[in-house]
Amino acid sequence: MGVRRSLRFFLEGMKRWLDESGSPPPSPEVPPVSFDNRYEWLGASFLELMRDPICARRPQYIWGVLQGAALGKVLGMQHVSVMEFGVAGGAGLISLEQVAGHCEKMINIEINVYGFDTGIGLPKPEDYRDCPQMWSEGYYPGDMEELAKRLRRAHLKLGLVKDTVPAFLQSCPPPIAFAAFDLDFYSSTKEALNLFDGKHDILLPRIACFFRGIMGKSFSDYTGERLAISEFNDTRSMRKLSPIYGLKYFVPREFSWYWPEMFYFLHNFDHPLYNAPDSLQKSAIIDIDGNDIARPVAKG
Repeated sequence: MGVRRSLRFFLEGMKRWLDESGSPPPSPEVPPVSFDNRYEWLGASFLELMRDPICARRPQYIWGVLQGAALGKVLGMQHVSVMEFGVAGGAGLISLEQVAGHCEKMINIEINVYGFDTGIGLPKPEDYRDCPQMWSEGYYPGDMEELAKRLRRAHLKLGLVKDTVPAFLQSCPPPIAFAAFDLDFYSSTKEALNLFDGKHDILLPRIACFFRGIMGKSFSDYTGERLAISEFNDTRSMRKLSPIYGLKYFVPREFSWYWPEMFYFLHNFDHPLYNAPDSLQKSAIIDIDGNDIARPVAKG
């Protein structure tokens, strides 16, 4: 359904353009990454990546990786990480790989891709907070051996997130720029959010986050991912998850359906770079210790 919807919106936009001009639409001109035109750049880059049918399966991943990787670049990072929690059949992770490959070239930054999954479907719900009325043990299984053959760059982290997340943090990955959460359960999401207890050198000061299980159905503030988010905020003083309010008004209109309402930022308020200006054109590139490295002008 997601692929068909993405392609339908893209084709409708193409048709409108052809009706008006009689010729194929040109590639959008992508302006430099800077604070002044952040959404102008994001929108143009997003439209460019939506031309790729594999990327278009997950427009939310395009937006999240672009936003996260661009921030990493502006802050002087050479390498960042992006990840999906809840891989299942692997369609999302394959899209994330494709998006990351394009973004590396557009932004000139290396991007590691990770996928977290049990490998055998959902675990057994612990109690009502895991929404057992919607899911039960074994939902969303995936053939991880077969998926591994199809992956080109993503690293699979198999097992319960209560085990895989601490091990991942200990491996000292490149700074985390984007994370997509599709774990469904309160208990699993709560464990996955421990990701953001990592040291500053493996976190960006702001991390784009996508939570799929927070809208519609019988989701509530007292179960599932919303409860996990609320408890995370209640138990951390300087690291908070907050919705990106009004994001739907900044996404290109033809692609702004429900997914912008599922975006949050992890705000790492005491990160050494939290207050660093996020513009290449108006500020220096600053390293993790707050040192002024250079004052380049972005070229695109």
